[in-house]
Amino acid sequence: MSQNIEKEFKNLLNKEEYEALIVAFDLDETEPTKQTNIYFDTPDFKLKGLNSGLRIRMYEDKGEITLKTPIQENEKLETNDDLTLDEAKTLVEAHLMKATGSVADKLKGLGIAPGDLVIIGQLSTIRYDFPGDKGTFFLDKSFYQDQMDYELEFESESLEEGALIFQNFLKLHDIKVRKAKQKIERMLAYPNSTTHH
Repeated sequence: MSQNIEKEFKNLLNKEEYEALIVAFDLDETEPTKQTNIYFDTPDFKLKGLNSGLRIRMYEDKGEITLKTPIQENEKLETNDDLTLDEAKTLVEAHLMKATGSVADKLKGLGIAPGDLVIIGQLSTIRYDFPGDKGTFFLDKSFYQDQMDYELEFESESLEEGALIFQNFLKLHDIKVRKAKQKIERMLAYPNSTTHH
């Protein structure tokens, strides 16, 4: 079981800004991480109502369950359970959330039974990371339904310093400030785009 406090700043990018950062930090020379997030909630969106998010994330060689619950703006408590890739695939194929472990315990504490959860969507991300001042930058290209977006995230040890470093980075690279919602919220904004009329 692991719990950690995530201090994170996000900004949406356009394609030009994304490509400029790839060039600026020689990211095309590195291998990105590919990950798929499968999001869960109750049919009446209890987790969303608690400003929380739950996902099974599949990497190329492993899986993990992560529940994010809010502490304050830009700060969330992450509760994680590690999975093998097979365990992750089995849960997703069965549309089930694991009924035991740290995440299940935390869910029960929120009054949510793991058995009540359903898959509400999925999003795949190609992620690059590079070191920043007192933190790490993540450059994401995400795909969900027929949408694609670009995003810069910065995870820092300190909220105050992190906010300043992130703002300065955006200015330095001439990136327009665009508030980025959590990926789960962006994915939910396009719930019916898979049905073509």
